[in-house]
Amino acid sequence: MSENSARTLRAAITLTLCLLLIPGERVFAESNDDLSIEEIIVTSRYRAEKLSDVPDSITAYTLNDIERHRIERINRVASLTPNLRFSDDQEVGVSTLVIRGVRQNRGTGQPPVSFRIDGVSATNNLLTTQELFDIESVEVLRGPQGALYGRNAIGGAILISTRQPTAAPEYGLRFTAAQGDDFTVSGSATGPISDEKLLYRASFRLQDREGQLRNAYLDNQFVDYKESAAFRGRLLFRPSEKLNVDLRAHYLDQDGGSGYFMPGSEGFLPLPPPNPPLLFGNPTYEIQSNRIGESFVKSWETSAKIDYDLGWATLTSITSFTDVDSGNDQDLDQTLVEAIDIIVIDKSETVAQELRLVSNPANGLRWVAGVQYFSQDRFRSLATTFLGFPVPPAAQDLKLEDIAAFGNLSYDLTDALELTLAFRYDEETPEDITQGRSATFSELQPKASLAYNFREGLLGYLTVGKGFRAGGFNNLAPGSNFMPGFDKESLISYEAGLKGTSLGGRMRGGLSLFLIDYDDQQYFLFDQTGTQANINVRKSEITGGELEFAVQATESFQFDFGLGFTSSEIKEYEDIPGVLVPASAIVGKKVPGAPVWSLNLAMQHTKPLTGTLDLVSRLDFEHRDKTYWTLDNVDTQSAYDLTNLSFSLENERWKTRLYVNNLLDEEYIEWFFAARFIGLPADIAWPSKPRQVGLEFALSY
Repeated sequence: MSENSARTLRAAITLTLCLLLIPGERVFAESNDDLSIEEIIVTSRYRAEKLSDVPDSITAYTLNDIERHRIERINRVASLTPNLRFSDDQEVGVSTLVIRGVRQNRGTGQPPVSFRIDGVSATNNLLTTQELFDIESVEVLRGPQGALYGRNAIGGAILISTRQPTAAPEYGLRFTAAQGDDFTVSGSATGPISDEKLLYRASFRLQDREGQLRNAYLDNQFVDYKESAAFRGRLLFRPSEKLNVDLRAHYLDQDGGSGYFMPGSEGFLPLPPPNPPLLFGNPTYEIQSNRIGESFVKSWETSAKIDYDLGWATLTSITSFTDVDSGNDQDLDQTLVEAIDIIVIDKSETVAQELRLVSNPANGLRWVAGVQYFSQDRFRSLATTFLGFPVPPAAQDLKLEDIAAFGNLSYDLTDALELTLAFRYDEETPEDITQGRSATFSELQPKASLAYNFREGLLGYLTVGKGFRAGGFNNLAPGSNFMPGFDKESLISYEAGLKGTSLGGRMRGGLSLFLIDYDDQQYFLFDQTGTQANINVRKSEITGGELEFAVQATESFQFDFGLGFTSSEIKEYEDIPGVLVPASAIVGKKVPGAPVWSLNLAMQHTKPLTGTLDLVSRLDFEHRDKTYWTLDNVDTQSAYDLTNLSFSLENERWKTRLYVNNLLDEEYIEWFFAARFIGLPADIAWPSKPRQVGLEFALSY
C-alpha cells in the first residue's frame, strides 16, 4: 500500500469512528426526530433484524433505494456497493463478478457469491445478468456466507426479494424511452383470488433496444442491440396461521449482440512452418468484428417455498427446478480478418432442495439448522472455425451433485455481547460424462464471530470464517494445452467491523476491515481452440475494507457515501500447462479484477412544489481506481469517473423522471483479455456504455 493510500484510509477510519462514537441519543434527539434516516430491516439470518444489529458487512437497499437508484440489474447494485464489481462482456448472460477480490469463474465455472431471489439460488451463472423488476429489497453480504446461503458463497451473498402479494388490489405500470431506441415497459398486478388466504402477484418486463455502439466496418450496424421478455407469477396460500405456501414461476428470454470486443493490439497469428506469420494490421480499440454477433438466454424456473410454524421453530422447505438454454455465435478474434469464429451451445437442468429449521427466539438463544441437495445436468459445446476450417469442438456433458449440512447458533453471553458459531459441510461431485472423469470435493467451513453493543445503535464485531468453492473439469478441445481439471479453492477471512447510527438517528454508517488468506484461487482463461479453462493460483493474500454512511442532513437533503479498498499479492504460483506467461512474471503481483479503490457519492434533494407534488433532484458519482486485468499486472485500466443525473416529478400515484447515465460520456474498458494468456491474435477489450438520456413514467393505483 502506498503512503498516500495509507493516509487516505487512516483518515476515513478516523472520520467514521468519530461520527459513530457520538452518543446516539444526546445530539438532535429532541428537535430532529422527524429527520431520522430510514431504518433498514434485513433478514440475512432468516429473521427480521435491524441492519445495525447484524455482525456482518452488509449493504442493503430498500424499496425506496431501488426506486431512486433505478436498480434494474446487478450491475447497478455493484456501482453503488463498495468492493463489488460487475462487468458485462461477450454476450447476454455472461458477466464477471468480483467481490473483495474473489472472482467469477466463467464457462461451466461457478460464481463467487450465492445469488438468491426469494430464497431460491440462481443455479446457473448465466442468470446473474437477468433484469430485476418488481423487487422490494437487495442485500449484499460480504465475506464467506456458506453456513446460511449455500454453495459458492465463498465471497458473499446477494439476496433479492421480490414484492409480496397483497390482500388489497394494487396495480403498477412503468414506461421508459432512452437513447439507442431503447424502450422498456413493465407492470404488475396483485390482490386476493378468493379471500385473504389465497393471494397472487403477476409482473412482467419487456425491452427492445436498437443499440448505441456500432461496427464501423459493417455498414455502421449496431452491435449492442437487445430484446428481452421476462414474466413472474406468485401464489401465496395461507390455509392457517401456522402454514404458508409460496409458489413462484419465472420465465426469461433474452436476445442480443455478442462478441463486440475491441482489439487492444494489432493482430498477429503464428502459422506452422514454413508459413510466415499472418499479420492483420488491424486498428485498435475500435469495434471491427467481421460479423455481427448473436446470443440468447432462455430460462424457466419454478419453485415452492413452504413454511410451517412448529411453535418452537419454523420449518422451511424450498424446492426449485431451473431450465436454461443459451447460445452464442460470434467472431472470436475480434479483428477485420476472418481468422477465428466460435459457436457456443449451453444447456442445463437443475433440481435443488433445501430443508431448514429456524428457532423462534427464546432465552437469548437463536439457531438455524438444515440440509441442502443440488443436482445439475449441463451440456456445453464450443465449436471454432480457424481460417475457414472447422476445428473439433470442445464439448462437455457435465453432471454436478452437491449434498450439504449447515448450522448457525447465536447466543447472548451478556446483554451486550453476542457469540455466533456456524458451519457448513459440502460434498460436491462433478462428473464429466464426455471424457469419463469424476471427482469429489469436500470441505468443512466453520465461522465464528463476537459482537458487542457499545450502546444502543453502535455494534462492533470480530469474525473469522472459512469459504470454499469446489473444483471441476475443464471443457477441453483437441489441441489445447490446459490441464483436464482444476482443484477446489478455499480461503480464511478475518474481519473487524463497526456499524451503527448517530446524530440522533440522522446518520447510519459502517466500517469493516478484512484480511483474506487464499489457497488455490481459481482463475478463468481460454484459448483459440475453444477451450474454456480454470487454473489455480496456489497462494494469495487480500486485505482491504469498506466504509459507508448515509446522512439525512436536512428535511430535504440526503447524502450517501461509500468507499472500498483492496490490496493484494500473489504469494505462490507454479508454471501451469496452457498458461504462456512464466511464474516468475506472476509471483508478487496483485490479484487482478478489482479496482484498488472505489468510491461512490450520492446526493438527493426533494423540493415540495405543491401539497402533493415534489421535485426530486439526484446526482450520483462513482470513482473507480486503477484495475489490474492480468496475472502479471502488465495490462491495466486507469482510474475513471462516472456521473449520473436525474430529475423527477413525484406524486403519490405517479412519477416522471428525466435521467442521464454516464453524463460526461466517459470511455473505459469493462473487461480485458491479453493475447499472451489466451493465444488469440490480439488483446481484446470490452467497450463501455456511452452516455444515455432517458425519460421514465410510472403509475400505481
